[in-house]
Amino acid sequence: MPRIVAKKDGTCRTCGGRVRKGEYADFQADKGLAHPEPACAQGAARHRPNIRAGTCTCGTHVPPGKGHLRLVEDKGPGLGKRWAVDCARCAGL
Repeated sequence: MPRIVAKKDGTCRTCGGRVRKGEYADFQADKGLAHPEPACAQGAARHRPNIRAGTCTCGTHVPPGKGHLRLVEDKGPGLGKRWAVDCARCAGL
């Protein structure tokens, strides 16, 4: 897991605490930022902030700050990654 210097404020994927700009943090593209302490760096990803409204695969509208984000990799040449949002029921929250 690469350790970076945060370029902007963020949320720890494990504890939900704030990671401030300029602090060291562990980072994985599919999971996000985490504090470098072992409890956070090695813990399960529970928090990934959802700052935009979206629609779950079941059709439910998910407002900003609710639900769970999931990284989806599109298959095929020239296709990339995108974030999908799951409602609380589909995410098991």
